[in-house]
Amino acid sequence: MKNNNLLAIVFLAIIVVQCCRPTNKVESMGDTTTGVDHVVADSAHALGIEPMGDGIQTAMFLEKATLMTTLEIEWGKLAAEKARNISLRNFGQEVAKDQAEIRGPLNAIAAAKGLKLPTALPAKEEERLSEMRKMDTRYFEKLYLKMAVEDDRKNIELFRGAGNSPDTMISNFAKRYLPLLEKHQSKALKLRASDQNN
Repeated sequence: MKNNNLLAIVFLAIIVVQCCRPTNKVESMGDTTTGVDHVVADSAHALGIEPMGDGIQTAMFLEKATLMTTLEIEWGKLAAEKARNISLRNFGQEVAKDQAEIRGPLNAIAAAKGLKLPTALPAKEEERLSEMRKMDTRYFEKLYLKMAVEDDRKNIELFRGAGNSPDTMISNFAKRYLPLLEKHQSKALKLRASDQNN
């Protein structure tokens, strides 16, 4: 019994480590799958355990997407309140509104799958948000734009990957909201370029 528990823990650790790596496509025998899928399947086979399917990946996507929307809502609200630049203030309002729109279907998918999503930000993110509230406005604006561009890139990668999920609820959700995230990234890049020219 202890050996089975240990094997399960090792297998989960391998999945978590592999899921955190960027996925690269691997072609094998005409079949295109992600490198992570091969590693997970190979690790499970080596340990004598059958793979768990995509339930863990779905839960991880939903958790990451929830954190992303929560952060973007909070940062957008803060930008709308704190920014002097009217374009940046409007962008913050738009991002907060759009991310709140994403949140509804995200919660519905989690409920349909019987998953409980986090309702609060991690302590580290709460601390960073608190520091941002205290920042000089000009420094805040530069940091917000930097974070928006970087996080939009990560979020787009996350949603593109989820768009290929075998779970149709997840893939349809990701494909529906990916253009919105790309629009945010485009606007953030334009705002940052404009800010750097001033």
